[in-house]
Amino acid sequence: MSIELRLSDVDPPETEPKRTIYRDIVNLPSTVQLGITARYFNHDDVGLYFQITGSGTGYSFGTVNLGLLATGANAYQNLDNFGSRTKPSSGDLTEGELEENITLTLKAYTDSGYSNLKWTYDRTVTIHWINSADASFTVDELDNFDDGTVEGWGVYISNGGTPAIAAATDYVLSAMYSCKITHEDGYSANNLGFYKQFTTPNRDKVFAIIDTRLGGAAGIYYGSLRVYRDSVLLVFLGKYTDYATVGTTNHVPRDKWLRIVVPLPKNTTLTIKIYSTERCTGGQAMMWLDDFKIISK
Repeated sequence: MSIELRLSDVDPPETEPKRTIYRDIVNLPSTVQLGITARYFNHDDVGLYFQITGSGTGYSFGTVNLGLLATGANAYQNLDNFGSRTKPSSGDLTEGELEENITLTLKAYTDSGYSNLKWTYDRTVTIHWINSADASFTVDELDNFDDGTVEGWGVYISNGGTPAIAAATDYVLSAMYSCKITHEDGYSANNLGFYKQFTTPNRDKVFAIIDTRLGGAAGIYYGSLRVYRDSVLLVFLGKYTDYATVGTTNHVPRDKWLRIVVPLPKNTTLTIKIYSTERCTGGQAMMWLDDFKIISK
């Protein structure tokens, strides 16, 4: 096959690991949006125009034209609000869990009008829903910052400076506080984010639920949002991890809350890291975190 769609940073010819998107239904609206970051490859000997869409029972998907990709090249593209469906009810989940599949379809055309189709590539992705409020789960950690402290979270920065981290009231998910990072970049750029060490419970299933928000001045542009378990990359959203290439376009959503759910190994001491790549052309970069949970059963 001369085109390929991946959802990881694993390069061909290595086999792509199974990818599952985890989601928590708690406090989501009645219609839920699905965003993904797609990585697409052109293995053909000519440049091709790429397009992506999706399908799945109960889902609606858009069709996104990704533009020209040169021969031998690959690219990342974050697709915000790419798909939608009615939120599953708690009754749809068995002991707080439900799995379903969607199909992502990547197409490649020889022309900019997307009329001469050359290649099609289908990729099945599992969506694993959980209900973190279900009685089958134990809440092992809840950091809602409502005691007015940062509850042990630290702040990371890669390129100098001293960002502030404190409880804040400007954007919250549960009253009255969230945890907020504020940093004046001085017209440079950085990787910036939260981290905290945990010891996970000795149970078979362990999940972390992360609600975070990117924002700040109009002159702040975000290239990616990433979640790590120690040095292991669990989730990548966006396009760039090198802030020098971010430019003046946001490649990951800002100014709205984003929820990320990740599985964790049991009975392990580890550090959760929630990092953004941001470029500053003026003003302060800001990140928020609220209602962070670790649950298990």
